[in-house]
Amino acid sequence: MKIYKLKCIKKKEIKEIAKEIKNGKIAVFPTDTVYGIGTNAFYWHGVKQIYKIKKRKDNKPMPILIDNISQLKKIVKIVPGGTKKLMEKFWPGPLTLVFETNELGTMLMAGKKSVAARIPDNKILLSIIKEMGQPLIGTSINVSGCKDCRSISDINKRILKDIDIIIDGGKTKIGKASTVLDVSRFPYILVRAGAITKKEIEKIVNT
Repeated sequence: MKIYKLKCIKKKEIKEIAKEIKNGKIAVFPTDTVYGIGTNAFYWHGVKQIYKIKKRKDNKPMPILIDNISQLKKIVKIVPGGTKKLMEKFWPGPLTLVFETNELGTMLMAGKKSVAARIPDNKILLSIIKEMGQPLIGTSINVSGCKDCRSISDINKRILKDIDIIIDGGKTKIGKASTVLDVSRFPYILVRAGAITKKEIEKIVNT
């Protein structure tokens, strides 16, 4: 297990971390919301390992973290016009959007017809994703159904035993999970309340 302090990470180490994750290593990292666990979204063996670590049902797709919208367009059928205002307002940030997948996206999601994605507001994490050149599976580090983790000390020690890379960034900025909004149909459906309120979303959608 390799441990990096977020404040001390250099460009060389970002390249090293990105290479390791791209090759399927499992990483724990801070986002703007809570701590996440992730790997290369296209490395299915690593993705399956995360399902196992989180004790998450494999019929429940995990979200992806991206660093730009062009990565999203490669795996979804369409980015609805109305969502562009949401992206402009809340990305990078704590809003996860659910889209209908295209053929590549369906393969990525192991046959599922939808994908949840967001651009996190964390510069180091975005630098790692950019260096990878691929989406990062990025879901909260907690065991499914348990409390979210805002710092490394909040994480179950059993989980940390199975991790290859830890990026310690202290406490996360927001400390609350992202809001999840399904935009694959209209009207949009609020899947999970989170850091962004329904009222804030409606204000943007209705303008």
